[in-house]
Amino acid sequence: MKTGAASAIAVLIAAAFLYLARDVLIPFALAILLAFLLAPAARRLERWKLGRALSTVLVVTFGFSVIGAVGYVAGTQAVSLAAKLPEYRKNVTAKIRELKQPGEGKIAQAQKALKDLEKQADLTPQPPLQVTQTPESPYAQLIEFVTPFAKPVGTALAVIVFTILMLLHRESMREKLIGLIGPRRINVTTQALDEASYRVSRYLLMQLVVNACFGIPFGIALYFIGIPNAALWGLLATLLRFIPYAGVWIAVSMPLALAFAISDGWSQVAWVAGVFLTLELILINVVEPLVYGRSAGLSPIAIILAALFWTLLWGPVGLLLATPLTVCVAVMGRYMPELGYLNVILGVEPALTPQARFYQRLLAMDEDEAEDLAEDFANEKGLLALYDEMVIPALALAEQDRHAHTLEEQRERFIFDTIRELVEYLEDRRRMKGEPTDEATAKPKNVVHRPAPPVCIVGARDEADQVAALVLARMLEAPEFNPQVIPHPLLADETTEQIAAKACKVVCISAVPPHAAAPAGQLCKRLKQRFPEVKVMVALWAAESSDKLESRLRDAGVDVVVTRLPDAVEQLRQFTVPLALATHNPGPNPISRRRSTSEP
Repeated sequence: MKTGAASAIAVLIAAAFLYLARDVLIPFALAILLAFLLAPAARRLERWKLGRALSTVLVVTFGFSVIGAVGYVAGTQAVSLAAKLPEYRKNVTAKIRELKQPGEGKIAQAQKALKDLEKQADLTPQPPLQVTQTPESPYAQLIEFVTPFAKPVGTALAVIVFTILMLLHRESMREKLIGLIGPRRINVTTQALDEASYRVSRYLLMQLVVNACFGIPFGIALYFIGIPNAALWGLLATLLRFIPYAGVWIAVSMPLALAFAISDGWSQVAWVAGVFLTLELILINVVEPLVYGRSAGLSPIAIILAALFWTLLWGPVGLLLATPLTVCVAVMGRYMPELGYLNVILGVEPALTPQARFYQRLLAMDEDEAEDLAEDFANEKGLLALYDEMVIPALALAEQDRHAHTLEEQRERFIFDTIRELVEYLEDRRRMKGEPTDEATAKPKNVVHRPAPPVCIVGARDEADQVAALVLARMLEAPEFNPQVIPHPLLADETTEQIAAKACKVVCISAVPPHAAAPAGQLCKRLKQRFPEVKVMVALWAAESSDKLESRLRDAGVDVVVTRLPDAVEQLRQFTVPLALATHNPGPNPISRRRSTSEP
């Protein structure tokens, strides 16, 4: 709790710092983004022996020239469009009149009533306003003229300077960052920086591809619709889409306004809007969530939350930088344990392991979703992996909660019953479909199979041990194996009688931790006392290997201890194959031996 509260306070302090220092941090963040984009070109020029300083100057000059040229062309076209608006006055006036002209419905009547009220309010005499205007000095007029341009120009100069310095001193800045985080974390910090650079670069590349998939068809469609400068609008749409959410609306507003002004009717406006909506819906619903999330390593929800958060802090520039900055934050959470919650919240990696997700569905008593998870996992990795990596570990989690007295009896009953039904269902489905056997349990090829000796599988104590025994039995297929599951519950003497009745030479004791090793050892002692020749294997499912625990079990008479399902299947195969050969090859035929001795 203290750690969580400290982390929350640290996040609030960081957010306050980002907001208060935004005038300095915004140019710095923009410079970092541009450095990511320009660094590959600078390295390429350096390999051509142009030197770092000259390569940096050339790359920065080219990059900012492109940005300036695009901004200049866009501004020029906007001014040109505004200048030509008087030529389209007739079309614009007709459309505005058509929009304002009321019809004959109830909404139109309400609109007409509101206009009448506005006219009556305008006829009400208002007292004249007395405005006293004092002449401004030339200095004040100069300040008023320069002030709107001072901040953008200063920000642009700061971005240029920061970008040049970052490209010139790339290694030095990396070393300073590593030294700031801590010399003991050199390996972790280096990996984090490399991954952040890769993710941001890949995200920008994927975004360029997606933007081009919008801008190029949009420009072609505008050309056939008859919108002037269609190629320019397509290019602007490609570039403006780098601004998440808002850029695309700015990009479409200009050709839409132009169509509104130059056309006599509404067909061109409708065509422009229709093309835009079609392309945007395809990209938003199909391409963007998949490409952006995977390329940046962020979930779609994280991208939206990042856009809201950074826009609240830094305005439109924050919206532009939202995804790259959030990528860096998520990478920090991945490599620094104290910030791991950031990667859980923002990243695309599942927050829970497969067994934890499966167990959570069982705890929620959601049988359908638990079966869907298991079936998808089985289709992807096979039944053996499903049982070994998901089902048996979920049983172990249930046992931990049960021994901690946090698992309700109703949920416990549901978990065991559902797993039983699931194992039977998946096995029946596999047989109906004729699916191939898992590689680890596949029968050896080119071998003549004889009737296998029985293998007794018995639960150590609890019902979870019995369910795991049933899972193992499903993996022991005939004719290679002859699994015999001892019923549950039985007393220890009844269990030994069952094993004696089935004439088992190999016994597997299924035990699900925690507190399962002790009853497994006790049962093994009973078996060894009555059947010294029997091979006993203890399957301590999903347990971490412990030399001390394994030594105790061996002292109790256990021959082999395994913790994984594939190892259990393989070990039972090693036990049963010699027994099968010994059973069906008792020795030389006595009759043949007598014949051979009577011959001269």
